Amino acid sequence: MEKHYEIVCEERVFKTPRMEGVRRTLRAEDGDEFTHTIIKSQPSVAIIVRKEGKIAFIKQLRSTTGKYYLEIPAGLLNEGEGSILDAAKREVREETGLIAKDVKLLVHGPSLLDPSKSDEDFGVAIASVCGEKKQVLDENERIDSRIIWLPENEVFSRLKEQMSTGRPFFDELFLSGHTMYALLAYNFLRN
Repeated sequence: MEKHYEIVCEERVFKTPRMEGVRRTLRAEDGDEFTHTIIKSQPSVAIIVRKEGKIAFIKQLRSTTGKYYLEIPAGLLNEGEGSILDAAKREVREETGLIAKDVKLLVHGPSLLDPSKSDEDFGVAIASVCGEKKQVLDENERIDSRIIWLPENEVFSRLKEQMSTGRPFFDELFLSGHTMYALLAYNFLRN
């Protein structure tokens, strides 16, 4: 029979503007107890921006590996933002300079990409483009200003190639995991 556990203690290990690390102790009715360190996060969203049968990608440096990845725009819901769709519009604008319209949520949560490490609920949205402004990055973001537009059918053949052979997706760059998840969701759920 499945045991029911409750959080009995939570201690902050670290806090940044993006996340909080906590040491959490859980206990079952029978006294079984364990402690695990997790990352608590605001919900996030990845946005598949489409224009004329193509999908927008950005080249972004990730500090975890010190390498660039090809990604779609993504980011966290900021405090005070009305919805994940508001965050999606803002992230597209900040990371690409594109102005998103017709933003729709594609994946309806909860969608935890790695619940062993984080409680981040990861949404996927789709959008089209209605204009362009200047890219406005956060101080810790390193994103190339060039948008890479790839035809949808090519995206999915390249994704399959990266997943099945381990070869880079495009221009010696690999897709990040959140981008792969978002593209797979889009491939399954698009009309």
